[in-house]
Amino acid sequence: MKITDVKVMVSNQQVVQETADDERGKGQRWDIVSVRIVTDEGIEGVSFAWGARSGRVTANIIYDILRPALIGEDPLSIEEIWHKLRTVDRWHALLPTYAIGPIDIALWDILAKKAGMPMYQVLGAYRNKVKAYASSLVLPSPEAYVNEALYSKARGYHAYKIHPIGDPNLDIRTCEMVRKAVGDNFDLMLDPAAAYNYEQALKVGRAIEEMNFIWYEEPMPDEQFENYVRLSDKLDIPVAACEFISGSLFTTSEYIARRAVDIIRSDVSWKGGVTALRKTAALCEAFGINCEIHTTCYALLDAANLHVNCSIKNCTYHEVLLPEKQFTFGVKAPIVIDQDGYVNPPSVPGLGVEVDWELLGRSKVYVPE
Repeated sequence: MKITDVKVMVSNQQVVQETADDERGKGQRWDIVSVRIVTDEGIEGVSFAWGARSGRVTANIIYDILRPALIGEDPLSIEEIWHKLRTVDRWHALLPTYAIGPIDIALWDILAKKAGMPMYQVLGAYRNKVKAYASSLVLPSPEAYVNEALYSKARGYHAYKIHPIGDPNLDIRTCEMVRKAVGDNFDLMLDPAAAYNYEQALKVGRAIEEMNFIWYEEPMPDEQFENYVRLSDKLDIPVAACEFISGSLFTTSEYIARRAVDIIRSDVSWKGGVTALRKTAALCEAFGINCEIHTTCYALLDAANLHVNCSIKNCTYHEVLLPEKQFTFGVKAPIVIDQDGYVNPPSVPGLGVEVDWELLGRSKVYVPE
């Protein structure tokens, strides 16, 4: 089997925003970059790529730099291609991993379709369901978090994660109100998205430690390595980080070895695909810590996350951003939680989530040539 083409398209939800009868045309505002790897056997691998408000940049990197390196390659040689793309030119360190990730995902999609199996089974299934937790956006008030946390608990989610406003005192108050509302037997996490300095991070960490939060995620920028060493040493609550640091498992390894964090965050989008996420999870497992997979903000990529999650042991949850419908654009039947608060990987070959090509075509804004 050989790769004959790589097709890339940028779509934007705002283009179909006026379609009043299409719920999948409402919600998130950023670009969606779709990637299709075509083979001479007629099997296509698909993925989305991180676009945010710069979908054309991502599309051009994939089309102009990665596509020429892929034409003629055997798509089943996934490990070889992953290493090739990391060194596609002398300045590979500056090539964003979020451009490599979708290529790797699409290759695994091809392999699973060729095998006639769901991706998680090709990866070596460990389980066929994972507990889901609800994850907030930044909300306008403590009361808004309380209402969403109560919704999440009633909906069946196993936990709720707060992305707070970023003011330490207000964030502590928010956490107190949410904990009181949901009770002591419901798991909570806090993710300030690098909003604090060290002193603020320590203050908030000690507060949520008393409230029995189960982890404390990215309180400071990932680059502040020594501050993470200090913080993790001071706190008993597990500290999670490395979601945003560049370099994937090659920078993560130092955080693990130095015990700068207790939980590693990784995913298929920002960290270099299924291959890189699996390598990171194995590295974490060797050190006896969890690799908790974070959401990608895109339904098809989160399906790839789930397949990996079901192939490893050391991940507890699947993250679902709220409101759920806001992050389903571009697929026909997104993965949703069941009545017990679990998510199940699709049972059909490959990624198993059908892309809505008609909708993406209607919302097309750019195709590189």
